[in-house]
Order: sequence, then C-alpha cells, then structure tokens
Amino acid sequence: MMTPRQLFWIRLKRNQREQVRAWSSVLDWTVWLYLLIPGLFIGGGLYREALLDMPEWASKLPWTALYPFLLLFLLLFGQIRVFVEEADRLFLLQRPEWLQTLKQYGIGYTLVTKIIVIAIPYLLLLPFLIRVEEQSWLQLGLAFGFTIVMGMILALSLQLLNGRLMGMRKRSLETLITLLFIAAYLIPMITWARDIGLLSMSLAAGTVVFILLLRFGLRMPIQFEAEVKIENAARLRSTELLMSQVIESKPLLRVKRPYMFRFSQRIFRKSDAGTILAEMRLKAFLRGMTHIRVWLGFISAATFAVSLVPGLIAAFLVLALTVIGMSWLHLQWKQWFAEEFITQFPWSRNAAQKGAVLSRFWLLLPPMLVWSAIAGHKIAGPVGLPAAALICAAVWMAVSRYDNRIRIK
Repeated sequence: MMTPRQLFWIRLKRNQREQVRAWSSVLDWTVWLYLLIPGLFIGGGLYREALLDMPEWASKLPWTALYPFLLLFLLLFGQIRVFVEEADRLFLLQRPEWLQTLKQYGIGYTLVTKIIVIAIPYLLLLPFLIRVEEQSWLQLGLAFGFTIVMGMILALSLQLLNGRLMGMRKRSLETLITLLFIAAYLIPMITWARDIGLLSMSLAAGTVVFILLLRFGLRMPIQFEAEVKIENAARLRSTELLMSQVIESKPLLRVKRPYMFRFSQRIFRKSDAGTILAEMRLKAFLRGMTHIRVWLGFISAATFAVSLVPGLIAAFLVLALTVIGMSWLHLQWKQWFAEEFITQFPWSRNAAQKGAVLSRFWLLLPPMLVWSAIAGHKIAGPVGLPAAALICAAVWMAVSRYDNRIRIK
C-alpha cells in the first residue's frame, strides 16, 4: 500500500523528469557544443585568472553591499510547493493527514532547494568576500544561515496567505510582508556584515520567527484550490519561459471592480439612448488610467500656462485650450465608439451625436471653470473670479446645445 511519503517522492521525481524533458528540448547537443561548453571554458578561465591575480576593479567593489541584493533576488522567487494535483480532490481531501504529510515534505524540499540555490552564488563569491572584504568564515557562515532562515520565513508567510485572503487585501498584505522582509534582510546583511554579535542576534531572532511560523503552518490545513493553482503554475513555469519566445502570447483578460463607479450607478436621470451613451463614455473614460493620466497632464500644463500670462492673453488662452481639449476628446470618442462592445448596439446618428456632445461638455467643464476663474482674477481681481467662471459655464452650455442641435439637423 502506498504511503504519503512514497506519493511525495513519486511526484517529485515526475516533476524533475518533466523539467529535464522541457530543457532538453532546447539544450540539445548543438547548443552544448557551440554555446554552453565554450562558455563554461571561457567563463571558468576568466574566473580562475581573477582568483590568481585579483584585478583592480574587483578590489574596488563593495562586495558586502552588493551580494545581498543578488541573494535577495533569489529569495523573492522561492515558494513552498505541496505537490498536490486537481485529481486529489477525489481522494486526498478525505485524508487530511496525507495532505499534511505532503505539506511537511514540501517544506523540507523547499528548505533543501534554497540551501542549494543560495550556496551556488556564495561559493562563486567566496574568494572575493574573503580576499577583498576580509570576511571571516564565521561571518560568512552566519550570513549564509541568516539568508536561508529569512528565505524560509518569507516562503512560509506567503504560503499562509494562499487562499485565505483575496483581491486587494491579499495583494496589500503580500506587498507589506515583502517590504518588511526586504528591510529585515538587507539591514543586517549590509549594516552588520562585520559585526559578529549583531549578526548572531539577527540569526537567532530569525530562527525563532522561523520556528514559530513553521509550527503554526504545520498545524493549519492547506487551502487545496490555492495550492493546486500554485503547483500548476510552478510545473509550467519552465515551459512558459521556453515557449514565450516562440509562441505569440495573448493578453489575459481580467475582470476586476473599478475604482470609479464601483457599483455602476447612474449619472444622469434621463434614459434616452444619447444620455446612456454619454454615461457609458464618461464611465469608460474615468475608469481608464491611460486617459486619466493624459487628461490630468493636459489640465495641469494648461492651468500652469494660464497662470503665467497676463489677463487678456489668459482669456484668449482659455479659448485656445478649450479648442485643443475638444479636438483630443473628439479623437478619443471616435476610438471608443469604434470598440466592439459599442458597435454591437444599433445606435442612431442622433444618439451618437448627443452622447458625444454631452460627455464632452462634462469632461471639459471642470478645467474650463478653473482656467476662466484664473483669467477673471487676473483681469478684475477677486470679483472677476466667480463672474468669469459663471460666464464661462453659461457660454459653454450654450455652445454645447447649439452644437448638438446643429449636428442633429
């Protein structure tokens, strides 16, 4: 009868075979003969020459301040793999002790993997850290242990969040954990690299946190669906990396709740086709960060320009900026109105004209009020500020109504 331990090793061996087959399809004998083997010989020769006669550039580099960033990059991509599959919901969900055993072995596998992955750059940088930075073996051992412990802390922390939080809360908490991890790792590794006492205290504190997270993580049941998703992504990561340069990637459509008009509430009271089209355009415009960035940049630059010139020139500039804004909004309207979601509805010509004019009116009204208020203040002082804004609003409303009437005819 199969045991959880045997199941883990079977899946681990199968995963290794899949990765070997994926990379073997690319690293054939020609790649080894013409690229990898010559690269290893040339790189090994250069590395040997640097060790025999330390170059001047290597003596000037702050290795203790640079290599923690390399290790940090490697730690950020480590995650705990439980090696569960979709078919396990038929059998293993009825055996939670099996899932917990797979989780225990997965944590052990992650620990061993981190030790091997982190040891490779450590061994390559060892001569530079010893000969240039004059690091002792004790300092290097403490730094290596601290790196492994902190990497496991991050992996366990992120694994505990899988499936328990969703959406913005999960992303916010993951970001906060990652930032705290970066600070907690880089400060001891860079600031206290030569202080054995402080580095030992950091390692001891990290070990305590690691043990607490480990005990808590082993007691918590796994979130099956989240672990299956992570496992599938980990298994296909090599294949996706290799095929990304061959197969054209298609954009991934994600549905998420927007920040503006989150509940799709109405803006206008009327329900005719033109008003509904204008409302749809306004929501699409305010929900698109690209349009918002361009529009806010234009408004900011225009407001700054109006504030610099004298009063009469500012009044003329308000008119010119309005024409420029109308032109850009017209181009944006044509692009938006040609989208597939909009063209599937049989909009009439009158509804399209009303939607374009009404949405343009509300998009241009706020910046026009600001520009006209600045120009009025320059011409007539504080009294001219509200007067110019009211006159501008009335004129803009009359122009929009006239424009809408002319277009419909």
